Amino acid sequence: MGTLQAAQPERRVFENDFLKLTVNPRTAQQMAAFYEGRGFPAEAILLTRTACFFTIGIHNKSRDILWLETANWRFQTASGPLKRVTREEWQQRWQRIGLALPHQSTFRWTLLPAELDFQADEHEGGNITLSRTDKPFSLHASFATGRDKQGPRIDVRIADLRCGEDQS
Repeated sequence: MGTLQAAQPERRVFENDFLKLTVNPRTAQQMAAFYEGRGFPAEAILLTRTACFFTIGIHNKSRDILWLETANWRFQTASGPLKRVTREEWQQRWQRIGLALPHQSTFRWTLLPAELDFQADEHEGGNITLSRTDKPFSLHASFATGRDKQGPRIDVRIADLRCGEDQS
């Protein structure tokens, strides 16, 4: 008799002539293993398990500046907004448990920058964290363009995203 395993959420890609955005869900176990391998204490690893991690990749395919501002990204379930866990909130969590500064720096390094001006053909990536949910949700990300942010906006919509779930 075999075991039944839920299908893992898949990497999603939005791409047009100006931007390529990849959204790759990570399981709690993947993230725990990553941080455990870097010497994080058990209490910190338990805190990471309360969040939903997505590794984001961004490539500015245009010849103009593309502006990343994650504060403008919206995550939405059928019943309402899904909360993004910010860098500041993680810092507060780490301080509450007394996480060593080198570990705090390592964690910060793994996060997607909150703001960045992407130059032509520039790539960037990192994790974005959300409150963990078992419900599907959508992402709406908007990118300003141009040196003064007055160029055409690039709107990205990705539906039916799901947090990565550990397989049993």
